[in-house]
Amino acid sequence: MQILIFIGLFILGGLLNFIINLKASSVGRVAKGYIYLALLLSINVWIFYFLGIKSTIVLNILSSIMSWGGMVGHLILGYLMGNILFALEQAETPSDNYPIKEINRLTLWGLSILTGNLFILATVGKMRGFAEMTAFFTTSGYGIWFLYFIMSAEALGGLGILLHFKIKTGPVATTGLMLIMLGAVYTHWHNKDPFSDSYAAVMQFITLSLILILYYFEKRANCKPTVTSIYIV
Repeated sequence: MQILIFIGLFILGGLLNFIINLKASSVGRVAKGYIYLALLLSINVWIFYFLGIKSTIVLNILSSIMSWGGMVGHLILGYLMGNILFALEQAETPSDNYPIKEINRLTLWGLSILTGNLFILATVGKMRGFAEMTAFFTTSGYGIWFLYFIMSAEALGGLGILLHFKIKTGPVATTGLMLIMLGAVYTHWHNKDPFSDSYAAVMQFITLSLILILYYFEKRANCKPTVTSIYIV
């Protein structure tokens, strides 16, 4: 269900570009808002899972922020990526790419914060539930060394995504994490676990795919438009 909600809101956000035609400066402000939302959700997740809060009221508030904030984030992400795609297709001169590059950079920052933080958080979660994770990996036919490998790879992958803007490690880190997510889905399938156990891995695979698309947009925005460009009216 979560996967369908994510896809539905993302597509709806993209379609909003046909209804809401904002100027590049306004879209840039939306992209900055997406970064603030990403930071809020990331901090909220750490507080919810690791601060040891006992109050049911506070936990319900934090849970609502994660749920509703996440849905708003999906919608905004769909709008921003749709806007970037349409703008790239319509660009005629190098100067047209300047606002696109900034919007793409901000959007990529927001999604990178959410995704990179989630993989680092997942590593910390595995460390806290190490006995349970050890039992799962052993039952699945893997050695303990493989658990250490996955934990290290996910932490480094999350950092690689966050450090992309400094050392351009994003594409390699993202591809590696996508392979790990495919491995997680295969493991649950091999164990005959319910498909719901694979929801998180599938969601992250989709999110990582979107990051790769933003890397492609980033590269394309740095290229000079040619007369053979396809234009969408």
